[in-house]
Amino acid sequence: MSDSFESDRITMAVVACALADDSDGAVELLKPLDARDVSRIAIRLAAMAADALISATQEGGGDRAEALERWQQCILQHETEREGG
Repeated sequence: MSDSFESDRITMAVVACALADDSDGAVELLKPLDARDVSRIAIRLAAMAADALISATQEGGGDRAEALERWQQCILQHETEREGG
């Protein structure tokens, strides 16, 4: 992918797909990209998610450490549900 503008457009479109629960649409957006570009988009999405989690936690009076703790709890819950179901 030659420019960051196009990368940002695809990243935002993938977020829109996630919000619409459209994983097939996200796959179609990422399909023509090479592995390096997909990796860059994944890193950008992770950074955006982290920022959102930190902001939400700070709005409730928490801090970055609490956001990380909440995220770890979500991972554990997800794994427990996956193993049980």
